[in-house]
Amino acid sequence: MKTISIIIPVLNESAALTANLPLLQSWRQSGHELVVVDGGSTDQSLSICAGLVDHVLSAPAGRASQMNAGARVAGGDVLLFLHIDTLLPAILPPRLFNFLADPGARRWGRFDVRLSSARRVFRIIETMMNLRSRVTGIATGDQAIFVERKLFEQVGGYPPIALMEDVQLCKTLLQTAGRPLCLRERVLSSSRRWENHGVVKTILLMWRLRLAYFFGASPADLQARYYLQKKSDVRVLFFAKSPVAGKVKTRFIPTLGEAGALALHKQLIALTWQRVTTASDLPMELWLSESGEEPWFAEVCKSDAVYIQQGRDLGQRMAHALNDALTRAQLVLVIGADCASLDADYLRQAVVKLREGADLVIGPAEDGGYVLLGVKRQVAGSIFDGIDWGTDRVLAQTHQRLSESGIQWQELEPRWDVDRPEDLARLQSLL
Repeated sequence: MKTISIIIPVLNESAALTANLPLLQSWRQSGHELVVVDGGSTDQSLSICAGLVDHVLSAPAGRASQMNAGARVAGGDVLLFLHIDTLLPAILPPRLFNFLADPGARRWGRFDVRLSSARRVFRIIETMMNLRSRVTGIATGDQAIFVERKLFEQVGGYPPIALMEDVQLCKTLLQTAGRPLCLRERVLSSSRRWENHGVVKTILLMWRLRLAYFFGASPADLQARYYLQKKSDVRVLFFAKSPVAGKVKTRFIPTLGEAGALALHKQLIALTWQRVTTASDLPMELWLSESGEEPWFAEVCKSDAVYIQQGRDLGQRMAHALNDALTRAQLVLVIGADCASLDADYLRQAVVKLREGADLVIGPAEDGGYVLLGVKRQVAGSIFDGIDWGTDRVLAQTHQRLSESGIQWQELEPRWDVDRPEDLARLQSLL
């Protein structure tokens, strides 16, 4: 039987690689291979691949460039191009097995897609995506396009264009080899781009871009328009521990008990959120330490943008969240939920410094840590390596990492957070 090379282009996707590469190991165990092509990640993407893929290589950023590079080293008879936030079925679908055994007239194809959100509107979106693809014969990258290697090489691979490379490849394959095999087995694709930017807004944007492409707009122009409309100016990431008794505000437990420490934690979340959102129009995102308390946070903070932190320690979680948010915004701030001394004006000061040229802005904490971190470029996880989180050495160690990395930063005036019993008097002054 023929084998499949699964080719995955990535750029700063350490969290998704950590979560999804183990789920693809059953394909490797069946004799197929995984090829990851990195576009210049500054996180831990490359190291995460060790032992979980057959080939990992680097190529100039851009899906077309990366997928073509992966195809050149792949050893499979069939090439399957997969987004890292799209999950394949755990086992080879029967119709794909038949395709590999005897492709016949169908030399390429794609899967149906299911979107990850449970909201009913996404059932409509995915149904229309699958129907449109089945009628037109045009697939998108979310649908895990697969094609015989010989056919892929015959048509010259993905066209070297900035956007719509999947649409153009499908058009070429239609002309050369006829209609695709449309598998009804579904891949599970992330719904994050719709949820991050709004369902209606995202649908209208994608249709405008497709229509413009149909009428001859250049892919480079479409890419500029896509990212201009995709990104807002600023995002504020509100980092919060889920309210679990015995796991939050542990320094206060000897004084307040577990129940009192939990109540203080909840009070700080509500107060800090209120202070930074009052008189501010900066878009806020909730980043929670673990799942399970989303309804409580949604009620207290009145936000639909809720994410789960990913990483082994605070540094990894911040690096992942900052880099993720930079796909949606030009400037990103991360703040802690127990920093009640923050307010909207302090956040605006950080934004001004970033706009005036600073690559990174720190809001120091009086206790030796910091209450705010702002960036406008991808963050290398290494600047957070070896930090003794939760100690008075955090700020000094961060200074050292930034100096070693050659990063220029600016700082705001120090603020206090509520970490010790003696901070409770200050907190009362804000109530």
